[in-house]
Order: sequence, then C-alpha cells, then structure tokens
Amino acid sequence: MEALAKALIVGIGVLGPAIGVAMVFSKGLEGIARNPEAANKITPLIFVGAGLVEVLGLATIALFFLV
Repeated sequence: MEALAKALIVGIGVLGPAIGVAMVFSKGLEGIARNPEAANKITPLIFVGAGLVEVLGLATIALFFLV
C-alpha cells in the first residue's frame, strides 16, 4: 500500500508542475511574440514564474520521502 501511495504522490504531484511550467513558458512566449520590445521585461518574469511553479514539484518530492 505504501508503494501505491508513493506512486500516486509522484505521478500526480509532478504532473501539475509540468503543466504549470509549460503554461508559463507558452504564455510568456506568446506575450513576446505579440510585443517583441517587451522581451527584456517578460523573460525574467517567465523564469520567476517557472521557478515558483517548480517549488510545488520539490514539495511533492519532499512528501514522497515523508510517506
């Protein structure tokens, strides 16, 4: 039962951040495509947003080891 719980934690917990990072980058690139002059302002925000979403994945890994 413990193995099933760990598999679900990792499977579902990593799926969310993966989708989140993909959305952050796609919307950021869409914004740059619409307004290329703003690329210098948008690019750092893309990486900050991706980092914040990725923290959820790291929390999932921590939960994996706690179970």
